Amino acid sequence: MAEFAAPFFDDLRAAYPPDELLRAMLEVSLTGMALYSPIRDADGVIVDFTIDLLNPAAQRILRQPARPGGTYLQYYPHTLETGVFAFHRDTFEAGGPARLDVNYQGDSLDNYFRLSACRVGQGLLVSFTDTADESRSAVEVALRKSQVSERAARAEAESQRQQLYSLLQQAPVAFAYLEGPEYIITLANPLVCRLWDRHPEEVIGLPLLVALPEIQGQGFDQLLAEVLRTAQPFYGTEVPAVLKRQGQLETAYLNFTYQPQRSEDGTVTGIVVVAIEVTEQVRARQLVEEQARQTNQLNEELAAANEELQAANEEIRASTNELLVAQRALQHLNEALEARVAKRTRALVEALEETQRQREQVAVQENRLQQILRQVPAAVATLAGPQHHYTFFNTSFLTLTGHRPRLGAALAEVVPELLEQSIGGLLDQVYASGKSVSDTEHPLWLKNAAEAEPEQRYVDFSFQPLLDAQQQTIGVLIFIVDTTDKVHNRQQALAAQAEAMAAAERLAAQRQAFYHVFEQTSALVFIARGLQHFIEYVNPAYQELFPNRVLMGRATAEAIPAAVTGGFITLLDQVYQTGSPYFGNEVPVVIYDAEGRSYTRYLNFTYQADRENGEIVGVSSFAFDVSEQVVARRQQLEQQAQLADLFAQAPVAIAIMRGAHYVIEVANPLMAQIWGRTPAQVVGRELLEVLPEVRDQGFMELLDQVMATGEAFVAQEVSALLEREGGLKQVYLNFVYQPLRDAQGLITSVAVVATEVSEQVAARQQVSLANQRLTAANEQLIRTNADLDNFIYIASHDLREPIGNIEGLVTALREELDQVADLTNIAPLLTMMQRAIERFQRTIGDLTEVTKLQKAYEQPGAAAIDLAALVEAVRLDLQPQLAATAGKLSVDVAACPRLAFSEKNLRSVIYNLLSNAFKYRHPHRRPLVRLRSYSVAPYSVIEVQDNGLGLDENQQRQLFGLFQRLHSHVDGTGIGLYMVKKILDNAGGRIEVASQLGVGSTFRLYFP
Repeated sequence: MAEFAAPFFDDLRAAYPPDELLRAMLEVSLTGMALYSPIRDADGVIVDFTIDLLNPAAQRILRQPARPGGTYLQYYPHTLETGVFAFHRDTFEAGGPARLDVNYQGDSLDNYFRLSACRVGQGLLVSFTDTADESRSAVEVALRKSQVSERAARAEAESQRQQLYSLLQQAPVAFAYLEGPEYIITLANPLVCRLWDRHPEEVIGLPLLVALPEIQGQGFDQLLAEVLRTAQPFYGTEVPAVLKRQGQLETAYLNFTYQPQRSEDGTVTGIVVVAIEVTEQVRARQLVEEQARQTNQLNEELAAANEELQAANEEIRASTNELLVAQRALQHLNEALEARVAKRTRALVEALEETQRQREQVAVQENRLQQILRQVPAAVATLAGPQHHYTFFNTSFLTLTGHRPRLGAALAEVVPELLEQSIGGLLDQVYASGKSVSDTEHPLWLKNAAEAEPEQRYVDFSFQPLLDAQQQTIGVLIFIVDTTDKVHNRQQALAAQAEAMAAAERLAAQRQAFYHVFEQTSALVFIARGLQHFIEYVNPAYQELFPNRVLMGRATAEAIPAAVTGGFITLLDQVYQTGSPYFGNEVPVVIYDAEGRSYTRYLNFTYQADRENGEIVGVSSFAFDVSEQVVARRQQLEQQAQLADLFAQAPVAIAIMRGAHYVIEVANPLMAQIWGRTPAQVVGRELLEVLPEVRDQGFMELLDQVMATGEAFVAQEVSALLEREGGLKQVYLNFVYQPLRDAQGLITSVAVVATEVSEQVAARQQVSLANQRLTAANEQLIRTNADLDNFIYIASHDLREPIGNIEGLVTALREELDQVADLTNIAPLLTMMQRAIERFQRTIGDLTEVTKLQKAYEQPGAAAIDLAALVEAVRLDLQPQLAATAGKLSVDVAACPRLAFSEKNLRSVIYNLLSNAFKYRHPHRRPLVRLRSYSVAPYSVIEVQDNGLGLDENQQRQLFGLFQRLHSHVDGTGIGLYMVKKILDNAGGRIEVASQLGVGSTFRLYFP
């Protein structure tokens, strides 16, 4: 990308302004393009994206406006399940580009999408396209139809399952489902959890006896085992069960049903438990029965007291008669008799009082019993006599019978419909036999009012005889529980269950229909279930991959061992565990034929999670064998890659242009560079479309000539105007136009092999121009040197005699004036004139030295010089100066001990530099000078470093000029360094200086 962007923006920015180009690209792009910005939570985690912009193609594909508002997950929540959102999030976090191919079916979209995304600044750029405009094969159409039907069936089954689940959760009865021989609790509605005094999470997924350990040994496990064994339901009425509630064991009474559930093959796989707790009703009935027993006992005690009282009265009468007959005879016994009478009378009174107290207690107990019976949730009534007259009924009984019963009224009088439904016969039977009768969920037709139409209800009832002291039946106790709602709920549950089973059967039928379609398709279809991926189905096309091998009914790893080593089991596990589909593209698969020979096939396949009731139960795979396409494409790609590598690595520019319009099929980087474009900008386009500037430059005519004649054309240093850096630039090319023929010998293309020689041509032209300039400069320099030599000769010879004459005149003048005048005022002037003459003579001497230096250059005399000896000789010459300044000179020439040069000139150079180093010392520190030599190919270098005054930049630029003096406090002529530079320049060397004002200077002399 960087290789494309850099030259693009450098070369084409003016022609294609970036803002306009971006807007146009978004408008004309055939693929959808979207800009998203991330939304993070408090922890900085990306939880959603804001949809900032959709281009027209994206608006068409997604059916949204350019800026829809809202967030990504608000519009496409299904992307969480399919992994598309994770792809966007991970790509943004990684920063680099990424791609994803996904079959997306959700959020009103149903197509195969290709996505490419890359982070741009603080946002995410996503490019995507769908296959809505591509025609689908018949197999794909059939598969998609089957998928739609399957999804609809699953949705319907799921809807029915949810309805059934909601019904069971809201049912007024306790409901649970126990699966397998261990009675695993897979469903428990709130009422059954309340009955067990457990929370759903405490029991779901556990065996019944583990979740409810207190019921062990109570016979329930034997009942469940019998239902599993016989497949016959069990109905229990008022069965006592000891359950742990609020940490304490207590006895509850239950009416329940164990209903076996069968699989498709008729095997009992589980048991449906439907229960209702009747503890209060049972205890209320038991209380009524206890009160009736106590009442009977009191009646018996009252009867015994009455008998005793009657016996006492008879004894009193007998005693009175005896007293009248023997009154006189027995007078002496009177007191004793009166005492006995008084005693018996007191006993009788006490007996009467006790009887009254007992009657009062019975009345209190009867009132209490009636209060209890009125409050129990069951319908309770007592009937007396063979005509069944009402002697008591509670509010629940009144509600059940439409508020028609009256105390004292006969049953047939107020609720006649009961007699017509055998209830009267059952009451007569209980009254006549003295034996109780009971039934559960007994259907009854009852009226809500006297004139109303009867309604069917279901009741659990118990008719108990009421006995007197002689165990004779005097009435009937009626105890009824209205179970209409429970029966209706169970009927609805059974109906829902039947509907669910019907839906399952329909699903099975649809599955068979799918299998029929799969049998006829060339696609490879594979369906596995469970954690071990047991193979439930493979179609014939899939089976052909594994001839003579049984696949169905076996675990995938067992049936296809290569799936383990090939990583396919890992992929199946991943899809099964995450629910996210996996798409494999041209995946190599090693297949073994019937003889055991292996060969590789290439498959495009999809692993899709199969769900039932929202739970993942298996994985299905749809695959297509694309081996021939892969092999052919790979061979073609290998050939193209080899050719592309050959062209890309070629040291010359290469292009191939096909047809009469010269469509560019190949252009290697060097050719694109010559054209001022990138390969991506030219390949696949016509030559004049890419290079309109070559029109009318003769190249098209040459190409036409090659196509027409079949003869190659060779050109050298041909001038061409090509676009470079926003304008036309003249370049020079060496190129060959070579015709290419097809298998029939027809010319179809032209190969171009070219080399840009613009630099060589320009260099040659520059060399020619430089040579011309150099020749002119040399001629000018020769003339200048000749003039300079003449000037120096004249200055050093022709001026020497006039200066000498002037000096003689000044001397004669001084002698004459000494004799005739006072020299007090004239002597200074004569001294100044004498000094000017001396300076002039020194200048003429220096010019003479320059002349000698030029002549020495013209007649060189180089020899190998011992540097250490020469420097030591110069040190001796400078000894007075070293002593006067207390200076120190260190020498290190071991790296380059000898130097081939003119000894005289080398001594002059070293003397000048060392003398200056001590002469221009710093006034506040001792002068330290270091001389060393070394080699820097192709030069020998002498370096002189001091700690003197140093030079600023301006002084360094003037340093080597003739007669340049930079420090006036020290005597000098300003010619020494000029001569040093001249000596080195004449010898083909150079001098460099590095200096810092106030610190010191370093001179480097480069000798060839």
